Amino acid sequence: MNTIKLDNIEIKKNINIGQLTTMKLGGNAKYFAVAKTKEDVVKLIDFAKKQKIKFYILGEGSNTLVRDNGFDGLVIKINILGEEKVFEDNEKVIFKIGAGEHWDNFVRHAVDEGYCGCEAMVRIPGSVGALAVQNVGAYGQEAKDILEEVEVYDTDRCIFTTLKNEDCEMTYRGSIFRDKFLGKYIITSVKLKLKKQYQASNNFYISIEKYLDDNGISKETINAKQIMNIVDDIRRNKLPDPENIASSGSFFKNAIVEECNARKIKKEYPDAPIFECSGQDNKKKIATGWLIDKAGLKNKLIYGMRPYEKNALVLTNDSAKNFDDLVMAREFIAKEVKNKFGVAIEQEPLEVE
Repeated sequence: MNTIKLDNIEIKKNINIGQLTTMKLGGNAKYFAVAKTKEDVVKLIDFAKKQKIKFYILGEGSNTLVRDNGFDGLVIKINILGEEKVFEDNEKVIFKIGAGEHWDNFVRHAVDEGYCGCEAMVRIPGSVGALAVQNVGAYGQEAKDILEEVEVYDTDRCIFTTLKNEDCEMTYRGSIFRDKFLGKYIITSVKLKLKKQYQASNNFYISIEKYLDDNGISKETINAKQIMNIVDDIRRNKLPDPENIASSGSFFKNAIVEECNARKIKKEYPDAPIFECSGQDNKKKIATGWLIDKAGLKNKLIYGMRPYEKNALVLTNDSAKNFDDLVMAREFIAKEVKNKFGVAIEQEPLEVE
């Protein structure tokens, strides 16, 4: 039999999970199941423990990579849905959202309802649960700025518990869920706090500034919905649609360097996009897509992978035959950037292991 029945849950055997990711590479999982409720999560973790196998939590697969040998355990796709307003006053509103909800859908719905705080994170693929794992962010906004708390299943203690924002230790594209306690907690829902009044910034990201100038839009009168639409337009024009082009979005994290190194690069390349690094003194953030571009790698086919022609931070799968091709492309790009700039760059997507 290719399936196992666990009450109302269907556990499938030998499913190609590489094809469930947007990179479309990788092998099979020994077992695969979808958790639609919190109770499903408990049952599936119990199943994995009784079978003495590993488990891995999968969202929409937009920031996940699978190796060719697959995963010798149980992959659980979280599809817990639901959205409700749990608090509201004159200044803010708090939503509780199921971890399986599509993030982009929530952003558009929230902004359309007049709330702000997540408008610049439109068109980011993935599920709501991944928000806290990755500390998802774009154009100056990050998950840590709006996250109130997460409900999780503690797989060690076999209980549901709540973690506050500070408990998650969210850093640049990281958190306890990705690093220190990978696999310990399974996120089932999140609470997000959004504001009711939009406060325009005097310091937009360069691409937003350019869009405003090119289209004659005033900074003084701009609102959250306009920002969402602007970012939506920018991202649509510079990022590939994962439905049509295999990729995992931003493949590399933006590089974090010592301030002295940033000054050296800025001196040689005055146009280098260098930004403040929140929470890290004496360090700066450099746009890795720019580094890859300046290294002469944009749109170059490398072991079947290609830094996207409109944004070299994105690595698309043109003709890679296996995960080893991806590894070779990744190492080649990192080496070229290191040789040219002396800057180490890191992969952003997680690998199933």
